[in-house]
Amino acid sequence: MDSCEIYMGERIHLRELTHEDITDRYLSWFRDMDVTRFLEVRDLTYQEVVDYMDFGKKSCTYFMYAICFNDNELHIGNLKIGPLSRRHALSDMVTVIGDKAHWGKGIATEAIRLGIKLAFNKYNIRKLSASMYSDNIGSLKAYLNAGWFEEARLKEHGIIEGKLVDGVYVACFNPNFLKGPHSS
Repeated sequence: MDSCEIYMGERIHLRELTHEDITDRYLSWFRDMDVTRFLEVRDLTYQEVVDYMDFGKKSCTYFMYAICFNDNELHIGNLKIGPLSRRHALSDMVTVIGDKAHWGKGIATEAIRLGIKLAFNKYNIRKLSASMYSDNIGSLKAYLNAGWFEEARLKEHGIIEGKLVDGVYVACFNPNFLKGPHSS
């Protein structure tokens, strides 16, 4: 995806995440315990984010996108495609809405739908996967509402705030690939 290439939705669009996007506002998302409650990363620095973005792009193993509103370009979250397995045509997809003012409004679902198009069309992905903790109801709903299905549940897979929680794995298949015996 060229830096000027945009995947447009009804309210939002995806575009390549740039160094200019890594502002104090952006970094504050990763200091907010509500935002990072279910994330594995917290308290990121500018250099950590830039290095991570650059490594993914240079190695072609993962790619970062900004989730922005169409009307005002406000950057409210991120979507990551990867790591990619080109051999198996697989990829993970991760979404985070960092701006809590936009939680619960279907923005993540719209971003996930755009991410599906991006992954299938740009990267020729056969199957997308995502994982989350069972207590992350908002994320699970967003993926399911975007057409994904629950593929697996790992009992007591994580510890969130001292409580054992299941790991939930969801998936989405590219209908343009031939279906195998286990495809839905």
